[in-house]
Amino acid sequence: MNALFKASFQLTTPKSPFKRTSIRIKSKDGEAFTCYHYRKEGQTQTPLLIYIHGGGFQNEGTSIHQHMVLKFVEASNLQVIYVKYRLLPDYPYPKAFEDVVSTYDYIMHHQASLNVTDLYVGGDSAGGNLAYALTLYDRDMRFHHIKKTMLIYPVLTKHHTLSSHLTHQLTPMWNQHLNKTMWESYLNDVEDDTYASLLEHDVHDLGAIYIETAEFDPLRDEGILLEKKLKKQGIPVVSHHTQKTVHGYDALPHATITKKMMQQRILFLKGDV
Repeated sequence: MNALFKASFQLTTPKSPFKRTSIRIKSKDGEAFTCYHYRKEGQTQTPLLIYIHGGGFQNEGTSIHQHMVLKFVEASNLQVIYVKYRLLPDYPYPKAFEDVVSTYDYIMHHQASLNVTDLYVGGDSAGGNLAYALTLYDRDMRFHHIKKTMLIYPVLTKHHTLSSHLTHQLTPMWNQHLNKTMWESYLNDVEDDTYASLLEHDVHDLGAIYIETAEFDPLRDEGILLEKKLKKQGIPVVSHHTQKTVHGYDALPHATITKKMMQQRILFLKGDV
């Protein structure tokens, strides 16, 4: 399946006026991974979005993810660096997180040549986990470069006690059985999971955050609980709790709900929050 996803992604090349450039970045352990830089031809100074795909920390991103980031480039007047982080089972935590941090460091070192004005981060599902982890890291290191964080049905906690965890044991696309299996594989008995299980973190001093959830998703209540914590702390939050939806509805890009939520994501990225 990953070979198919990888081939579909690489063979689906953007058409003019969009450009895709491959970037090789070394991670903390010295091993290299690939990122793709998307932008419009002739684009000057713009915000840059780090986008991190989902897939349970184990699946490649797909051409649907590429379609999404091109929509962001087109409609939000920004550039995107898409992170092809290393995957399970060969690379458990913290490898994917280290890849994301290394991408962040690369951008900081090349900020002038990339013509970056502001820095945003976003991701779906497991990619939402890595996006929020990077936002917390940026805050914890007192860098405060990340101005906006976009979380699409994100993975946020290793604990399994919320109502949506207990209710959605066998739902389509993603369910609690798969969720538990993913966490067991991702953490792999690691002792320090500081930037893996995230819902337990304090939320002070963060930038604006967008949260999108699906009704029939074991992860639903994780997003709702994060929203409540953020609002209590006075953090700007834009939230959309979609109805009659399952996790990963972006797999149907022409569905009414997907089109509607794409517009909401674009408004968050291009607007003032």
